Amino acid sequence: MKTTYKKMIAIVAALIVILGLGFFFTHQQHTEAADNGTGRTTITFWHSMNGPNEQVLENLVNQFNKSQTKYTIKPIYVGSYELSIMKYANTVGSNVSPDLVQSDQANQSMMIGLNATVPVQKFVDRDHYDLSQLYPGVTAAYKINGKLASMPFNSSSSVMYYNESLFKKYGVADLPLSPTYSDVTKAAVALTKKSKGAVKGMTMQIYGWLPEEMVANQNSLVVNHDNGRKAMATAATLNSPEMQKSMTWLQNVIKQNAFENFGTGSAAANNQSAAFLAQKVGIFMQSSAMLGQLQKNAKFKYGVTFTPHPDGTKANGVAIGGASLWITKNKPAAVQEGAWQFMKFLMTPQSQATWQLGTGYFAVNQKANQIQTLAAAIKKNPALAVPIKQLNQGNINAATAGAFFSNIQEERQNVELAMQQIYSGADVKKALNEAETDTNTAIQKTNEVSGNLLNYKR
Repeated sequence: MKTTYKKMIAIVAALIVILGLGFFFTHQQHTEAADNGTGRTTITFWHSMNGPNEQVLENLVNQFNKSQTKYTIKPIYVGSYELSIMKYANTVGSNVSPDLVQSDQANQSMMIGLNATVPVQKFVDRDHYDLSQLYPGVTAAYKINGKLASMPFNSSSSVMYYNESLFKKYGVADLPLSPTYSDVTKAAVALTKKSKGAVKGMTMQIYGWLPEEMVANQNSLVVNHDNGRKAMATAATLNSPEMQKSMTWLQNVIKQNAFENFGTGSAAANNQSAAFLAQKVGIFMQSSAMLGQLQKNAKFKYGVTFTPHPDGTKANGVAIGGASLWITKNKPAAVQEGAWQFMKFLMTPQSQATWQLGTGYFAVNQKANQIQTLAAAIKKNPALAVPIKQLNQGNINAATAGAFFSNIQEERQNVELAMQQIYSGADVKKALNEAETDTNTAIQKTNEVSGNLLNYKR
């Protein structure tokens, strides 16, 4: 079998741990911050936002640069999250490493393992920065041992989208705000039958993050030891009753011919979105960041609900997706200070309102929805407020904090393979057991080479 790109990432992540958590290079950092003759300190900022999102980010950077005279943020697009962290790992300790880097939530463990960043908590404590202005459910995802490791930035969660116009056309009742599996099944089957197959009731991309959200909503974990947050994870819990419920539900919808399977990968994501926008599919579950695309492209009325939960199980809430910002250590104090000041600027209600309106990611500052532009947008389209409602109604616990372990990319790949089998009619427990076994093997191999180095210098 050929080694996949995700497996290569996992292998390199393990090697980073083996090599001592981040001393690939012995180059020394510059001891003075560059000012390029402007009198300003330049802060290089690596990010993974492209397209319209990059334009919004660059506008915010320009606003910050114009708002003061001490610092100049230099944004550099370095590719996807996977490419970014690989590039970052290969510059750790060198004079070409960025001063500030964006990394996604799934790669938290690898970022900690590199031992190349300064915990944001250091600056929070020094300045008595009020973290309570940010949603606790967001900051909880980026806390290690109760300390904020990085600053949340582009945040999202899983939600369910449905075509209200189609529902009305075919006499199907709208979904409730927090639907059960049977609520969604009933609507999907009805939409398929009443449209005589012109519309498929629902779809769900084969995407490893989505099952994690579904089990989090049942207060279930992905790995042991409180999702790897109490102690280093030693085993996955993928064949749990909660995961079985979720996969069995999807398989049952497929058996009722009310489901369209677009497969996995970026092509599947694009085809899923295109089918929804073309009104060929009535319901799908995806990141709340999709709201930006729907806001611009949907030519019909659509609804947004919380992530569904099994009948008889109270919704627990879901884990945060997206990414956060990390400050590189062994940088001049002026550079770190500039990175911190930029972080604080990005966290202001105005900046967060601008970010949500321009990208679809929800604002993490609780006062952002009081900014006139965002308040007006939410009034016009109440769906924009659904991700925050879901966040506020969810519990803050190990499940909603999300999994923290080095092999999360392999885990997701294994779950995606199980989903492919389950969608094709395979036994749910058998498919999940294989995913769990393969993930456990990966975890054990990583833990054997890393020992207790990550447990717990975090």
